[in-house]
Amino acid sequence: MWKGDTLQSESQAHMCLRKCRRMFMTQQIQSALAACSYRFQTKNLTTFAAATLVFIAAISGARLASAQTESSRNPFEGKHHKVGLGKVLTSAHGGQIFGFDVDENGTDGIIDDAVTLSSGALESSIETFDITTGKITKVVKTVVSQSGDDELVTFGIGGTDIGFVDDERVHIGNGRVTRNDIFDLLNPVSGEKITGQWTLPHSKGALLWALAQNQTTTTQVAMVYRFDANSNAIPWLYVTDLATNQILNSIRLSQFEDDYLLLLAQDSATDEAVTNIDSSPGGPPPVNVVVNLKTGKLREFNGFNNGFYGAGAINGLAVDSATGILCTTTSLNAQVEFYKLSDGSGIWAQLPGTGDTDELNAGWPVTNDPLHHLFLIGQPYSSTGGSSAIYVYDEKGNLKETINGFNFPNEFLVVGVRIVINPNLRVGWVNGPNVNQLQQFFY
Repeated sequence: MWKGDTLQSESQAHMCLRKCRRMFMTQQIQSALAACSYRFQTKNLTTFAAATLVFIAAISGARLASAQTESSRNPFEGKHHKVGLGKVLTSAHGGQIFGFDVDENGTDGIIDDAVTLSSGALESSIETFDITTGKITKVVKTVVSQSGDDELVTFGIGGTDIGFVDDERVHIGNGRVTRNDIFDLLNPVSGEKITGQWTLPHSKGALLWALAQNQTTTTQVAMVYRFDANSNAIPWLYVTDLATNQILNSIRLSQFEDDYLLLLAQDSATDEAVTNIDSSPGGPPPVNVVVNLKTGKLREFNGFNNGFYGAGAINGLAVDSATGILCTTTSLNAQVEFYKLSDGSGIWAQLPGTGDTDELNAGWPVTNDPLHHLFLIGQPYSSTGGSSAIYVYDEKGNLKETINGFNFPNEFLVVGVRIVINPNLRVGWVNGPNVNQLQQFFY
C-alpha cells in the first residue's frame, strides 16, 4: 500500500488550512509559512484542503470539456480574436478568488470571493460573471463569519451548467474539529441563484477535495476525504448525478490513506477516473492510476521518468474523453506527457526553452479542449518570455501555440493556478494578475 506524506491529525489539516488561507488573503506570507509545518513547505501539497503552500505552484483540477453549442449563443460569431490576452475580471468585493469555472457551452461563469474585514471577520461570496465581457453579473450569496471558520468555496461547474459550491462550516477549538458542510447547487449557473443542495451521505466531518471536470454527461465524480477513529484520512470517490441529487456509486480508495497529493480527472466515455502516485528525485516513475467507476477496480501504468532527477510529482492531469488520451505535467523535468488510457503507451514533449532538469519552469495545470483535441498547459514561471505562459499542444505532442504576457500570482496562491475554457468560443480564464482577479485569453 502506497502512502504519501501524511498529516499528523485531522485537526492539523483543518487548522493549517484555515490559518494559511486567511494569512494569504492578507498577504502575510512569512507568517503563513511559519504557521505550517516544514513538511507542508517542502512537499508542495497541491490542494487547499491540505493547506498547500507552494511558491512554484499550480494545479488544475483536471478538466474535461464538452463541445456542443448553438451559434445564436456565440457572441464572438463572425469575429476574429487574435491569440493572446483579453479582459481582466475583479471580484465584486475585492477578495481573493479561490475557485472558479465557466460554462463550456454558454457564456456564464462562477467565482468565489473571500476577504478579511477590518473587524477580523471573514466575508465570502459566490458570484456569477459573463465570460465574454469579464463583468460580474450578480452576487448570488454572501456569508460573514465572525470566527472566520465558515466560508463559501466554488468547486466548479458540472453537467449542464450546474454550479457546485461548498458552504464550509467548520469549528476548530482545542485541537478538535467539528465540520458539517452544506453543498449548494446553482442549476443552472446562468439562473444566478441557489436552487438546492447536493446530499453527501454521512457528511459530518467529511472534507470535499475535488470535483472532476465533466460537462459532457450528467455523471460527475467528487473526491471526498473521511477521517477514521485514528484521524487517518481516507479518500472516497462519489459518482453522482448533481441534477437529480443521486449518489450512483461510492468507492473507498484505502491504498491512498493520508495521501494529500491526489489529482482527479474523469473519462466520461469509459466510466473511469484517473488519479496519481507521485515520485521523488531519483525515484521510480510516477504512476497513473485508473479507477473503474462501476466496479471500483484499479489498474496502474507507469509514467515516463525522463531527466537526470527523473520526472518527480505529477503536477497536473486532464483527459480527452473523446479520444481516451491522458495528458500530464511533471515537476522535475519540465515535460508534458501524453498517454493512451487503454494501454498506457505514450509520448512526451519538452516544454519550449527548458531542459530536463528545469524544475522552476515546470508545467502545472492541464486543461483539455475536446472539440479541437488540444491540451492547454500553464507554466507559472515562463521559459519563453514574460512572467507566466500557457502552451497549447495537440494530442500528438506538437506545440501549436505559445501565449505569453500572463502574470500568475504564484506566491500568493494557496489553491494553485487553474485554467478553464469554452472550446466553442476558444476563450479561457486563468488566475491573475492579482489574487482577486482572473485573466481572459484567446487561443
